[in-house]
Amino acid sequence: PVFSSGDVVSGRVLLDLFGEVRVSSLKLHAEFAKVHWTERSAGSSTAYTQNYSDEVEYLNRREVLLQAVKDQWVKSGDEITARSRSSAGRHEFPFSFQLPEETLVTSFEGKHGSIRYWVKVKLHPRATVKKIKKDFTVIEPIDINTPALLAPQAGTKDKLARAWYRNFGQVSVTAKIDRKGYTPGES
Repeated sequence: PVFSSGDVVSGRVLLDLFGEVRVSSLKLHAEFAKVHWTERSAGSSTAYTQNYSDEVEYLNRREVLLQAVKDQWVKSGDEITARSRSSAGRHEFPFSFQLPEETLVTSFEGKHGSIRYWVKVKLHPRATVKKIKKDFTVIEPIDINTPALLAPQAGTKDKLARAWYRNFGQVSVTAKIDRKGYTPGES
């Protein structure tokens, strides 16, 4: 599924029980993903790896779909649906929430990092917690005809080429592109 800011994300959690189960809660959590990347550097005398991570919270939605309260289940909306033991069979719990109206960051998956959005459901029985997570994609439309994205881009990087204790000279790389914004398939 693909969404944009302001869209409504809806679905249902299906709970198939093959026998009577005692459960304390069923909770839904929708959020964005963290970004992580690694940079390696080989200095003149030491080599090291630096890990970086960051997060910006664009989405953090929590909802209790089912909660045990004094030998009763209280479903979302305070509708009592069962006793503290849930019977065998299929139980369905619909959910729905609206993504924030402000611009969200587009989903991204790369070698050095990612931006992901997901809905995670946790079933809390009396013993171990059961979890399931489902990713969804957010794509924000971008107008690439804005002046900032039509401006040419250029960059230069200078580096001293060396091995062990010997210098081989300066290396300079320059890259230029005619504009900053492109659409898929353009070259």
